[in-house]
Amino acid sequence: MSRLARIVPLLAALVCGALAGRVLSSPVPEHYLWAESALPAALVTNGAGVAAAAVVAVLVTVVLVRRRSVTLLTAAVVAGLLLLALPDVLGYPDEPAVLLYSNAVAAGVILGAVSPLAARELSAQVALAVGAVGAFLLSGAVADVNRGGTADFGWTAYTPLTSHPVERSGVVGLWPAVVAAVLVVLAAVLDRRTSWVARVDTRWLAVAAALPVAAFGAVQILTESAELLQPQWWYPYAGLATVLVAWLAWQLPGRDGQLIFAGAAILAAAAVRTPWTSGEWWALAVPAVLIVAGAAVGLRWPVPAAGFGLLAAAVAVSLVGFDHSDVSAFVYAIALPAGVGYVVGSCLPTSAPATTVGLSLPFTIGVPAALSTAWATETRYADYAPAPFDSPEAVPTAVALTSVAVIVVCAVGAWGLDLRSGPR
Repeated sequence: MSRLARIVPLLAALVCGALAGRVLSSPVPEHYLWAESALPAALVTNGAGVAAAAVVAVLVTVVLVRRRSVTLLTAAVVAGLLLLALPDVLGYPDEPAVLLYSNAVAAGVILGAVSPLAARELSAQVALAVGAVGAFLLSGAVADVNRGGTADFGWTAYTPLTSHPVERSGVVGLWPAVVAAVLVVLAAVLDRRTSWVARVDTRWLAVAAALPVAAFGAVQILTESAELLQPQWWYPYAGLATVLVAWLAWQLPGRDGQLIFAGAAILAAAAVRTPWTSGEWWALAVPAVLIVAGAAVGLRWPVPAAGFGLLAAAVAVSLVGFDHSDVSAFVYAIALPAGVGYVVGSCLPTSAPATTVGLSLPFTIGVPAALSTAWATETRYADYAPAPFDSPEAVPTAVALTSVAVIVVCAVGAWGLDLRSGPR
């Protein structure tokens, strides 16, 4: 029974993190991208759903952390999972915004409620982080494997919905959500401890909730304006977003702030090109194993600077053409998931609010939306589009340098937090 009590919470956190991350990567199924909506286009985009999910997640975490009720936390996670599965049970009306915001609220509730549960046990918190960042990196690969071919949309946040008849369905399906709900309930039954680290700063959390909304608005301005839809406008936006994230992280102690820096560094590293897009199963299995292995090593030998360095090296290799071969792309595809897993593992454990914000940060800042749209040759590529960056030589030098600079700033900030906090 004791072994079961250790394994079930870990599995529950892993599955919940993956499901929430999958929805945050794209709150509606791919075919909904061609569905007509009565709402303005700016409000019926995956980016609007992602921003709403991030705000919900922060609010849910704050409320539930202060209540310190395992029963309430469990009920909230199960309610979010059931809401996520509802489209496959009942179906939704023709208005796609209903599904968009329903899924966004569900993902926000799941992430916001499971974070305090996972914070009670380090292994569960690592599993939650692995599930969330794995979904961030591999959502494109999951879609490719499901359809058995190369994706033509990449990660589609901020893509507007347009007119086309569609077949209604959910994002993750009924059974994954049901299995996750069963695991969460079983974990609560096996371990009813109410202990978790609760550090809630009202000013910090207000900024954390406002940041995704501000990022969504800024990216909409960049992507919808013909005058601003130029590469040079991405750089000041990336710089401003980095400054805000750095300020946010610096308000927190030690590893809490380091996880915020880690989320921003992961975003910067993944913005260079879309990793692992293939219809083969290994394109999903190999990076998933690398993420898990990196997290395990980071947990055992935590050196955050090494993780940030590996992310910077993964991006910097894109600057090397290697005689126009695929070597740089291969090195990037291997080093990125390993570095992501390691940097996350080395920054844990953290408090529940920091976990919620840090793990949702890569989905919500919107830097890759402005970046990829600036180089996209077709309007349908609106976020994380693979087309501009399919070959090693296609990665613009300025993009790689900017991404490396963002990672270096995050690394310095995390190092400064280490110095401020003293020895671990």
